[in-house]
Amino acid sequence: MLFEILKAMLIGVVASVPLGPVALLVMQKTFCYGRQTGFAAGIGSAVADTFFALVSLFALGWVQDFIATNEGVIMLVGGLVIAIVGVFAMLRRPLDLNARPEGGNYFSSAFQAAGCALLNPGALAFMLALVAVFRLDIESARCPMWLLVLSVFAGALLWWLSFAYLSDKLRAAIKSNHLHWVTIVAGAAVVLFGLLLVGKGLCEIFV
Repeated sequence: MLFEILKAMLIGVVASVPLGPVALLVMQKTFCYGRQTGFAAGIGSAVADTFFALVSLFALGWVQDFIATNEGVIMLVGGLVIAIVGVFAMLRRPLDLNARPEGGNYFSSAFQAAGCALLNPGALAFMLALVAVFRLDIESARCPMWLLVLSVFAGALLWWLSFAYLSDKLRAAIKSNHLHWVTIVAGAAVVLFGLLLVGKGLCEIFV
């Protein structure tokens, strides 16, 4: 049972590690509003990763078929939403480096990060692959389902909290006049990722 819990935590960590739009969003939120807001965005992403793990554990075969059948539409819609989130991130002016995060940003940051993750079909496909590679099968597992899902969440949360903490340290090392450009580049990278998904989705639909 302990081995299965450790495998589930490792799945949560590994699923969160790739540097995609969510990572850039967490970094941008941390740079603009501080560590707490970056933590909030990380929690949102961890919730999304946990949802993907839950889907993967219960309906591995069905989800793979659904993605294969609707891959183009999923990429198109998800790419558009991710690109829009990136545009707003680019346009948002960063606060002073010594300013405290605004309390109203926590829920919004978590929601944006969760939305970016949930609308990225690659993240779900990656989670499906991880569950298959680690052979975490709900039918043969001795560990209760709720504990496996909680372990995935714990692993993902551990990674995102660490990432937000490191981003905050990096933020402190960046000069104030460079911070604006860093946040613009991070937002532009999110937009680019979204547009690439849109292009790939259009190719899947029409080619």
